Amino acid sequence: MAKKPTYEELERKVQELEKQGEKFKIAAIATLAGGIAHEFNNALMGILGNIELLKMDLPEDERRDKYFKAMKSASHRMSRLTDQLLAYAQGGKYQPKDLKLDDFVIQTLPILQHDINSAIRVETHFSKDIPHIKADYTQMQMVLSAILANSNEAIEDEGFIRITAENKDLDEAFTKHHPGLKPGPYVCLTVEDDGKGMDEETTSRIFEPFFTTKFHGRGMGMPAVYGIVKNHDGWIYVDSELGKGTTVRIYLPAISAGSREGEKAVTQPEVELGIGEGTILVIEDEEVVIEVTQTMLERLGYRVMVARTGKAAVHIAETFDGQIDLALLDIKLPDMEGGKVYPLIMKARPDLKVIVFSGFAIEGPAREILDAGAQDFIQKPFSLATLSEKVKEVLEGQISLRG
Repeated sequence: MAKKPTYEELERKVQELEKQGEKFKIAAIATLAGGIAHEFNNALMGILGNIELLKMDLPEDERRDKYFKAMKSASHRMSRLTDQLLAYAQGGKYQPKDLKLDDFVIQTLPILQHDINSAIRVETHFSKDIPHIKADYTQMQMVLSAILANSNEAIEDEGFIRITAENKDLDEAFTKHHPGLKPGPYVCLTVEDDGKGMDEETTSRIFEPFFTTKFHGRGMGMPAVYGIVKNHDGWIYVDSELGKGTTVRIYLPAISAGSREGEKAVTQPEVELGIGEGTILVIEDEEVVIEVTQTMLERLGYRVMVARTGKAAVHIAETFDGQIDLALLDIKLPDMEGGKVYPLIMKARPDLKVIVFSGFAIEGPAREILDAGAQDFIQKPFSLATLSEKVKEVLEGQISLRG
């Protein structure tokens, strides 16, 4: 006869199932967020692209510039929201570089303090010899900004926000209870405030998209923080108590001095119209994206062919008797995935160069196409300058993101 489980064993099993259910819920919401961001980015591609093209066509005028500035400002605000959605889905524009958290906080804090109540005292404390981490600078700014915004709202009058960075060696006993973490050296970033705090239920839901607390909340702010930290192989923990305040701890893997790389300054090139040479095949099904991308490429001087399905792209690659120098390949097509289109067009034209472009993040299907041999990736929405630079570099053989 089987032994009956004890009450403690049953309780532990229930807790494990609850945690598993929470993980599935977060994964489902993240998938939804990534899909929404993809649709948003396609729409924004049409809006921002047409604004840029219209501005080029109309004569300069003070009133015109005022309207364009307002439209671009609103569009960029929506673009930031899609960045947050993609961050929550653990994707987005992710360009990790060597970063020292104490230096990062010192550089970033003066910018973010403009949005913090002047009655709030902001303190910093850093351990000596903080090691480097591998992180995306812009995404880490998003992390610090969202956490400080929550602290600022939670402090109704005077109070303090304390930011610390310290070295932490995590052992197996710790990582065993925190799935996803591995034993080793970490940098711990802590943001502590003495605001109104949150009850247990609110704290447990802080990473849910658009969950609203009694104060304003940030919609996608903390969910984006969660996604970014996970994307950096880190771990985040929020401890809060009503009437006492909130502490947010983030653990990020440290890197050794030997694995650090030098950094190069990046400058935005000026766009030269009409100098492009060659034929480009745009493989895309969204009409607004097709129109904007085709117009941009033609303004740059390229000849453009369009395929609205994977089947049409393969047919053109196999039957067109002229030269096709480059293909812009979307990863989501109505009849087949971009990952299935890629080997078929490469079989027909082994010398074809390919740039993947998508409203989704580079990780996932886009990364698989790059690993298979595609040269580069462009995140939608993109500017004329970005398109010009990427196309020129790939055609001239100056860049390759092949795995």
